[in-house]
Amino acid sequence: MASVTPAAGETGFASGLSGRPTHTTTVPKNPMPAQPDAPRVERIASVRILRGGAGWRGIAMRMTNTGREDERFELALTAGDGRSITVAVLDQDDVVALWRDCGRASGLPLLIETSDGVISEPYPQLGRLALGPVRIRRRHSFLNGRRPRFLVRRKTGRLSERPVVVAGERLTD
Repeated sequence: MASVTPAAGETGFASGLSGRPTHTTTVPKNPMPAQPDAPRVERIASVRILRGGAGWRGIAMRMTNTGREDERFELALTAGDGRSITVAVLDQDDVVALWRDCGRASGLPLLIETSDGVISEPYPQLGRLALGPVRIRRRHSFLNGRRPRFLVRRKTGRLSERPVVVAGERLTD
C-alpha cells in the first residue's frame, strides 16, 4: 500500500503521538548466522578465499626453511599477540605477487617477519588506504609541459593607468 507524506505544517501538531512510528514493521530474522570475528580460509574447489576479521594485524611474509638451498616462503595472517594462520607456502617466484594480492583483497597491511620473529611494515597504511609520498600537483604533474611558465608565477598587483583629469577644463576637440 502506497502512502503519501504530507507537506510540512499540513497536519499540525499531534500531542498524542510519542514521536516514534505509529506502525511497527516486522523484520524477518536473518537466516544467515552471525559471522565470527576469527579469520578463516574457505576453499571453493581449488580456490582458497581468505576471510579476515577484526583485530588482525596484517598479512606476513616469512621464510619457512632457512637451511636449504630452495627458498620457500609462507604467507600468514598474523595478530598482534603472536597468533597466526598460515595461508600459503610458495616459492620465491610467486610469493611477492600473491602477498600483494592478498593485502589488496583483504585490506590488511603487508608485513615482513624475520627469522627471529621481528615484524616490520614496509608499506605503511591507514586502514585500507596505503600511504605514499606527497606529490606537488602543479609543478610535476603529467601535463606540466602544456602549462606556460608565466602563468605559474604570480605577479604583484598594479593600479591601472587612469586618464589625467584637469579640473575645470574640457579635453575634447
